[in-house]
Amino acid sequence: MIKLLPTPRNHEIVNNEYHSIPALVYCDTEAWSDSINAFLDSFFKIHELRPALADSPNAGIVITRDTTLAADAYTLDSTGGSLIIRAGDKEGLNYALASALLLISCKDGDITMQSLTVYDCPEKEYRALMIDTGHVWQPFDKMLKYVDLCYIYKIKYLHLHVVDFKLYAIPSKAFPNLNEEGRYYTYEQIDELKRYAAARGILLVPEFECPGHATPLNNAYPEIFANRSEGEQGEFYNELGNRIDTRSLLCAGSEKAFEGIKILLKEMVEMFPDAPYIHIGGDEANYKWWDQCSECKKYMAEHNIGSSHELYSEFVGRVADYVLSLGKTPMVWEGFPKESSHYIPKETVVIAWESHYQLANELLDGGFKIVNASWKPTYIVPSLELRWGPKEILEWSVYNWDHWWEKSVATLNPISVPATDDVLGGTICVWEITYEQAISRILENLPAFAERTWTVRRRLAYPEYSEINKSVFEKASAIIEDK
Repeated sequence: MIKLLPTPRNHEIVNNEYHSIPALVYCDTEAWSDSINAFLDSFFKIHELRPALADSPNAGIVITRDTTLAADAYTLDSTGGSLIIRAGDKEGLNYALASALLLISCKDGDITMQSLTVYDCPEKEYRALMIDTGHVWQPFDKMLKYVDLCYIYKIKYLHLHVVDFKLYAIPSKAFPNLNEEGRYYTYEQIDELKRYAAARGILLVPEFECPGHATPLNNAYPEIFANRSEGEQGEFYNELGNRIDTRSLLCAGSEKAFEGIKILLKEMVEMFPDAPYIHIGGDEANYKWWDQCSECKKYMAEHNIGSSHELYSEFVGRVADYVLSLGKTPMVWEGFPKESSHYIPKETVVIAWESHYQLANELLDGGFKIVNASWKPTYIVPSLELRWGPKEILEWSVYNWDHWWEKSVATLNPISVPATDDVLGGTICVWEITYEQAISRILENLPAFAERTWTVRRRLAYPEYSEINKSVFEKASAIIEDK
């Protein structure tokens, strides 16, 4: 039994006994030095030992670039007197180093390892952890720990939900009043987060929420972003019966508001230049309020838009088009209806989560690539009633959607779609809870999620998974422990 999660594609244990290897690391590729140093830092956190760097391949851990391997592939071979790591590129290197952290043991200052061989690469490219710091503030040092967990479990993307009802958690030079003192990340912190993540092969996906969930913009700059009411505002409720604050909705008809959104999105792209995706929200918008907005009514009349519901999809499409013009792939939550899909550029990646606004199969039929964020079992939320663990996640796959909410199609009739590359992968979402509340849940569920997104075909029964995870959990906990 190999003590590694996610389970590698191919492996062979040659000898169950552990043998010692020198605590020296050699790498033949200078461009990988930041990843090697990140590995050594993590190695010390887990094993309380820091191997030295060697000048020659006469070392215990020998790392070589092998251009015959795909960029995300790696091999391990510890059948000789050392651990030989080969990787196609930096992505595969970081997966290999994460595996080495879990497979290596240390005893009395020596490195020990089983004799084994591994060939590995992921089947699904999009494997993400979403952290919500738009509702609940997440201190900066905790964000680095989330990166550590993505690293150890080979989660490629850290989705930063930095804008929502409570906070605009990244800085803005153009609109500085968006930021609440002590509850946003400085430019220096973002630069440090980018460096820390890049060294470990983690890509960041920042999220700008619009047209809903944008209360900070309306509170700070109502003259730019707010709707212009005609008559009494009235009260609005979402489908769960909760009253919605209309300040959360941006004006979709105002050119001034749209120019402001473009400025903020450009700032985000400049802040995260290596992010392949820019998430633009696009769900749960109280668009009925636009029926009372003079700017929106004027815009709809000028552009032959028949309803506020149609305006919502047209607006999301405009924002997505602007993100594309900045050289990034737009990403949205499932929220626009099937009949308005023509407004959304097909390059947009849709995170299918609710199975209510539009179903996964409908999105695929409409030509979109999608990501699975099935509420059940991938969400981590404050409610104890809405809680799923590793057993349920192991029974799930990226081609399946389930739910608990009576208004979701997937509650009574869970959705399955045929295997397709247009399902890019999955994301596990952590909503509205602090680091202290979230971390035990993440440690519980993330390894199972990693197992089910690294390869689609299930590899482990729950008892076997649990046995392997005992060793993995110990090392994952050590890497984030405050020392």
